[in-house]
Amino acid sequence: MKKWERAGKTNKHHIRPRHRKGKSKVENLIRLDINRHAAFHLIFGNMTFVEAANLLLRVDAMKRRER
Repeated sequence: MKKWERAGKTNKHHIRPRHRKGKSKVENLIRLDINRHAAFHLIFGNMTFVEAANLLLRVDAMKRRER
């Protein structure tokens, strides 16, 4: 079993959040392991994946400047 398969239970995650008019259509949904889905929202709230990635890149750039 691969690590990403370990939880077994998954649920749907909206790529474009519903509160931003994201639809529940196949092209806007991905399946995430329930634990990873909960962790994503705990850390990033209702950010999109792109917004979360941009935040991480900005933090990384700030940390690199501190060195």
